[in-house]
Amino acid sequence: MLRLKSINAYYGQVHVLKNVSLHVSTGEIVALLGANGAGKTTLLNLICGLIKKMDGEVFFEKQDITRLTPHRIVRCGISHVPEGRQVFNPLTVIDNLKLGAYQRLGRISKKSIEQDLETIFSLFPALFERRHMPAGNLSGGEAQMLAIGRALMASPKLLLLDEPSMGLAPKVVNEIMQVIAELRQRGTTILLVEQNAMRALRIADRAYVMETGKIVLQEKAATILGNQEIVRAYLGKSKKEIWE
Repeated sequence: MLRLKSINAYYGQVHVLKNVSLHVSTGEIVALLGANGAGKTTLLNLICGLIKKMDGEVFFEKQDITRLTPHRIVRCGISHVPEGRQVFNPLTVIDNLKLGAYQRLGRISKKSIEQDLETIFSLFPALFERRHMPAGNLSGGEAQMLAIGRALMASPKLLLLDEPSMGLAPKVVNEIMQVIAELRQRGTTILLVEQNAMRALRIADRAYVMETGKIVLQEKAATILGNQEIVRAYLGKSKKEIWE
């Protein structure tokens, strides 16, 4: 579904992504792991068309999307949940969700939008209870649910998630990860950037590990979890620590 070939990207003169190649197949959850500053967020932003100083190729469903604008990439079927949620605080929950469908307005019926809202509320019942509340009044976990729901309103084939568990209580992290796994069961392919390696590897099919802008490992998630030497070498902790 998604294929990146020999990607290099730059912030000014700083070379932040270095010959990165990866792929995500239809129906997979692929985890992208690594320390802060490894280039994970930059890679997601590049896929979305937000990084312009780059070379290499990005293909989505065999279409070259390397030079497409962000709104055209959304229309192709890629949605991005950014790090930090970035919801529109003054707007209500339901208005935030409707904004996620802006690329589809005029192409689908109002009834379809309402049905999509019902789907989001079934995934996140707390959002239904707070649907008329300003987004700025939500808890961190609820705001993360809203950010995911807003992205889903674009009806994506591929969902890019950037640190969905950041700053959340363990119970809420469990809920978010369960929803991510359910979305895959419903047919959404997912590329997941996540600092919590254990949580990501438990639900992922495969994983890539990045260091200083490079892919240094790609392997099945179960293989990484089952090999203490790999965990220690690439994730900087013991197998026992990663499961705690």
